[in-house]
Order: sequence, then structure tokens, then C-alpha cells
Amino acid sequence: MYKSRTLCFGTCLATLVLLAHCGGDNRPMTSSQGGSENGGASGEGGNTTPGGGSGGAVSTGGTTSPGGSSGSGGTKATGGTTSAGGASAGGSGGTKATGGTTSLGGSGAGAGGSSAGGSGGSGGGGTKANGGTTSVGGSNGGAGGSTPTGGTMSSGGTSGPQTDCLGKALAKAGDSSTTSKAYLNLGDMRLINNRWGADARSCSGASYKIFVGTDGIMGYDFNRPTCGGAKGYPDYPEVEFGVAPFGANSADLTSPACSSTTLLPIQLKSLTSASLNIDNFNTTYQKPAYYDTNFEFWISKQNPLTAADPGVYAEIIIFLSWNSTRMSSPAGWACDKSGTVTAGGNSFSLCHQSDSWSNNRWRFFNFNLNGGPKDSFSGNSDIKAILDYVRSKYSGFTDDMWLTRIEVGTEVDDDTQGTAKINNLTFEINGTKKSVELAK
Repeated sequence: MYKSRTLCFGTCLATLVLLAHCGGDNRPMTSSQGGSENGGASGEGGNTTPGGGSGGAVSTGGTTSPGGSSGSGGTKATGGTTSAGGASAGGSGGTKATGGTTSLGGSGAGAGGSSAGGSGGSGGGGTKANGGTTSVGGSNGGAGGSTPTGGTMSSGGTSGPQTDCLGKALAKAGDSSTTSKAYLNLGDMRLINNRWGADARSCSGASYKIFVGTDGIMGYDFNRPTCGGAKGYPDYPEVEFGVAPFGANSADLTSPACSSTTLLPIQLKSLTSASLNIDNFNTTYQKPAYYDTNFEFWISKQNPLTAADPGVYAEIIIFLSWNSTRMSSPAGWACDKSGTVTAGGNSFSLCHQSDSWSNNRWRFFNFNLNGGPKDSFSGNSDIKAILDYVRSKYSGFTDDMWLTRIEVGTEVDDDTQGTAKINNLTFEINGTKKSVELAK
């Protein structure tokens, strides 16, 4: 009533002298609970409280109620201008407090941040807080800033083309070469236009092309005319994994003196497993006069990457396909040895062996695929099992020797023409596998 208000007004004037509050206005001090640090000018009530004016023009708290323009706290309190229920719903805190622009939350939507699913404006928090511009995630999503784990350069991010030890970029579908000793970089291996026999005999009519087809299948075309003289100078278009055993200054090199892979060369005492998986090595012949398809590997006494003369010790070759001329004298050799080794999904029989191969420069072991010859071959072969078999039957190998490379290719001599294609190759050393890689 009016009279009561007059009395109250008088009382209030009196109490103002004593610095006391008047009427129903029971607001806390600005620095107390609900003040500028823990609630501030915007408390739990005000002229927008649930239900309207209960509690007077300014209710318990500040100017605004839960869900008001400044949320559950003051300007800098626990949940500032963008706190729970603040101007930007979803933030967990205010401008500077727990959940401010530098804390969990920030000005964006969601669990904080303008990028939904993240935990802040650009990460697990505000601009610089848990997950700032350099936090976990990056501008490509995740719980963090623009250049963190998974950012523009992480896990397969933007980078230049993969190059080999000579700086050669990865081959791509459609690449090819007809140049002698040229090669295509296939990641941890290289496809080589190895025409050493024709070059040694100056056979200009020999024609070879290595290629990666538009379908991604690698291979080579070969056409070796009559180069004169007895057989014994074949060409060998091939895929090489590792490095030749001859040394960097050797005239026998037909490929780079650096290794195509970090897995080879390796000392035999460190070799626990070595295998080769071939996915459809298929060869067609227009003139099948003298050939064999094979895989082979080499052993040297020292590391060819560091020794000027590593001392080639053994060549161990496994024929997958061959013609009768290749396996008979005098053009080739007849099988004059015996013994069988099971190596992975295949077994191979020793055919020929020599301790004075290539003018007494290294030992030679030739195995043939049991059930062969096969002009189309797929399967897994255990390289180490073959090596262990040879070592068990022939003395002289030591643990200090080196496995330098593994090769897959075709020996081609006079009057032979055809095309070989290989879908894929996977080499494995000590449990680590490497398959063909191509540029995208």
C-alpha cells in the first residue's frame, strides 16, 4: 500500500546513512558469489526469470536469469559471455573463465566451437586453449586446431613425389622406356631395361621396352634377333629389389649402385625370413627360340654399398618357365644335379650347379619349378628356405655374407620375341613386405 511504501521510503533513507540495503533488494556485492568473478552483474534471476517478476525488478542474481543473455555467470565468471546457455549455446564457459575463448568451449556451436563435432572453435577448446590452432586435429577436422595430428601435412598429407636414391620420381601408369639400362621407379623396386647381352655384342637390332600399362600392370616387350655367335649372352629385362653384388665401380652393373630398398643388402646372420610373392607373371611369345622366366638372388662376401670389391659369391636362380633349347646342350645345359626343396607354396629341384661360373668369378645354382615350365605363374616362394637348403648341401657360405638383391625377369637370347606382364610383386624381408608403388 502507499502508506507502507512511505514508511519504507523513510526507513530506507535512514539505512542509507548506515550503508545498508533497502526493501527487497538483497543483491550480493560485485565480487561475492554472483559477482563479477562468480556470477557478476548477470546473476541467477533478473527481469527474465522463469515465471516473470517474482522477486522484484531485479531478482536473486543479476540482470538476467538462467539461459539469459550472459548464461550462468558474470562477464568473467564461471561461464562468461558465452557460457552454458549464453549467447552461443553449447559453449562451456565465458570469455576468460572456464570455457572462455581460450578455454573449453568458445564462441561456436556444439560442444564448443564453430566446427560441429570438435570441442571448441577450432579444436578441444577456444582459439588457443585445449586444442588451439595447433592442437590435435587440425583444420581438416578432429579435436583440435589447424595444423595438429592429422593436419594438412600429417599421415599422408600433402607432400612431393616419392623419389628413389637417385632422385627419380615414382613411375605412373602409362610410363615406358626403350633406352638401355633405363628403369622405372616402382617404390622399393625398379623395372630395368637390362639388355646387357645385346649391348655386349653390339646388337643394334635388339628392341626392348619396359612399361607400366594404363591399367597399372608392369611388363616389358622384347625382340632379340640373331646377334651372332654361340648362345650365352642373354638380355634380362627385370624387376630388381635391392642392389647388385658387384660394387659401385664394376663394369657388370646394369642398374644403379644404390639399393632400391632399405631392406637390402642384409647380412645372413641377421636374416630371419625372406620371401617373394608373384601375382600373375604371364609371358607370351611370337618367337620362342631361347628363353627362361625366373627369379634369382645374389650373395656377396661384403656389403656392395660400402666395399669397392664386395666379392660376388653366389648366384641362385629359379626357372619358372623355359623352352627345351634352353635346357639342352650345347645351347644350354642338361640338368645334371638332383635334390628338391619345398619353399613356400612351391617346390623346386636342383638342375645345374657350378663353382666356376662366369670365368670362375662366382658359384652358380639353378633350380627348376616342379610342375613347370609355366608361362603363367602365381605364387609365394620362400627365398630363405632355398638359401638354407643350398647352405646345407654346399659348404663355403658364412653368416657374415650378404644377401644383396632379389630379381624377377626373363632371360632372352637370339631369335626370341615376346611380351611379359606382371600384375604385382611383393618382397618380404624379416617380416616387412614391399609391393609395387605407382604415382597417383
